[in-house]
Amino acid sequence: MSESTADWRQVFGALANEETRKAYAQAVLGIPGDLPPVRQAKAEKNLQAAGLLTAEGLVDDGVYARTLAVGASRMPKEGVDRFLDADGRIQRYPKNPSERLSLLRSIGARVLKHGEELDELDLTLRLEDIADDAVLLRRYLVDYGVLLRRPDGSEYRLGDGSD
Repeated sequence: MSESTADWRQVFGALANEETRKAYAQAVLGIPGDLPPVRQAKAEKNLQAAGLLTAEGLVDDGVYARTLAVGASRMPKEGVDRFLDADGRIQRYPKNPSERLSLLRSIGARVLKHGEELDELDLTLRLEDIADDAVLLRRYLVDYGVLLRRPDGSEYRLGDGSD
């Protein structure tokens, strides 16, 4: 089992079965398995799938460290990242107005550069990479003053005072 696939659910799932757990204990202790051959083979296959045994049937002592390391590498999200998925797309909008404004400012900075102007279609296409409802996001960006829209609606730019 590699670091990227170490999964505690597979480990616990394998050890939840009494026969598989017994086969694992016997492997750890270095004593021959005493299950019927078909059941022994099935138990070993489950232990290998979970990463508890190597393909050669040896105990993999590193599985626990790898499984813990995968879980430990997931740091809790902070700031606007709490509202984004792993791909940087909006999962949900904050209810708190100041948090919503922070999220929208962050998105505005991602989609437009200072001094850049985009027409509605190009802006919407960029926003589609960030939200399922790009039109709603565009409306929020304008309503919260993150983006400014020309009176005729032809162009959008950052409302950061950089012009």
